[in-house]
Amino acid sequence: MDSLSNGYYYGFHSQYYRCPVATIRRSGESDFRTTKNRIRAPNKLSLKAIAQTYPHHGTRGQLKQQSYAIHTDSISPLLGRELALEQINNAIESWRKQQGELSAITAPFGAGLSHFINNIMHSQPTADSILWLSFYHAPLSSKEAIACLYSCFDINNDPQSITDAISLINNQPAKIIFIDDMHKLMLRRMGNYQALVTLATILMETRQKHCWIIGCETYVWQRLASQYQITHFFKTVVHLSYLNQPALNTLLSLHLAELGITLPAQSAVKTADDTEHLDPLEVELTAIEEHSKTLMTISQGHPKLALLVLKRSIESLTIKQLSTLSAKEMIEVDTQALNSLDEASLFALAEIYVHGGLTIENSSIIFNISIEKSSLTLEFLSRQGLLIPQYCEDDFVRHYYQITPALTKVVAVHLVNHNKLFSL
Repeated sequence: MDSLSNGYYYGFHSQYYRCPVATIRRSGESDFRTTKNRIRAPNKLSLKAIAQTYPHHGTRGQLKQQSYAIHTDSISPLLGRELALEQINNAIESWRKQQGELSAITAPFGAGLSHFINNIMHSQPTADSILWLSFYHAPLSSKEAIACLYSCFDINNDPQSITDAISLINNQPAKIIFIDDMHKLMLRRMGNYQALVTLATILMETRQKHCWIIGCETYVWQRLASQYQITHFFKTVVHLSYLNQPALNTLLSLHLAELGITLPAQSAVKTADDTEHLDPLEVELTAIEEHSKTLMTISQGHPKLALLVLKRSIESLTIKQLSTLSAKEMIEVDTQALNSLDEASLFALAEIYVHGGLTIENSSIIFNISIEKSSLTLEFLSRQGLLIPQYCEDDFVRHYYQITPALTKVVAVHLVNHNKLFSL
């Protein structure tokens, strides 16, 4: 039985500039109260409170072909990714010149890989045939791997041999194909290795006809590099990371309206010795700069977490100017629940991280434990706010769990520090 195709999941495909939290409260009181007389904001945000900001929506399905429609009004700018964008565009141009090679983009969860791919698509001529693909079910045999790729091209033939598959795919109209979640293929179950080898072989043998660009989570890519020497097969590999402080400063500026903040107009008159009446706009811009430094420390450059922390801090004090928010009033993330986990829970969290999510059934197979034990472990982690549960009404073993998106950086750092994830 397919453990993923009929369950339910949360869709986290929105661009990373969105901050899915409650609407800012409106107040008739003055926003210029002094910090001394203001009620202090709660200085800790629990992991569970962060997890509760994610709504339930969507349904899981098999890998499907998705033609990309360009909507230029919906694209948001890249922040500090200009060189990476140039590298991928150069790889696409080489493919157009009949010099096609495989390309890869690696990024830690929550660093904006899907957003980056969206920008690449917008930079291509509209006449190009572009597909954006997602894997929700990891193939466990060569036949399943071939069937997955067939579905990309709407090929209805029953999978036969890898030779036939390569011939059929090479006979399809040329396409630029993005697969932005290769980490979901890394399922530690019998047959998965052979399925990966089959997929890799087909991609290599069709790279001249089709431009394959693979997206993969950073730690998964490092595992593939150390265990399977995957870097030998990709000519262009672009590595993305979380935002640096200047990029985070720009991100905050772009989302002031969502935060309920309106910048004042610049003063019409300003003299060099006017120390009593500083330009209100300059004051607010300076505040944004200072808050970006504080949020850089709290979020470690994770855009969703940074926006969430700032929005909750503003919300709790009902302010409309960032200059009235001090660094000491900025809410921090309470990681006590993460710090108290035992070894078994940390191992479970690490496997869920590198797989991009696991069902109860897959977790029980990976750890060779009972379904009941697997269920209790995953539900415990969910109750701590570390996992988002995606419940299947038909069969509880297909309940699907993934790391809370805003906490991916926090979780990864903790797992690395406890030797459950490894950096090369």
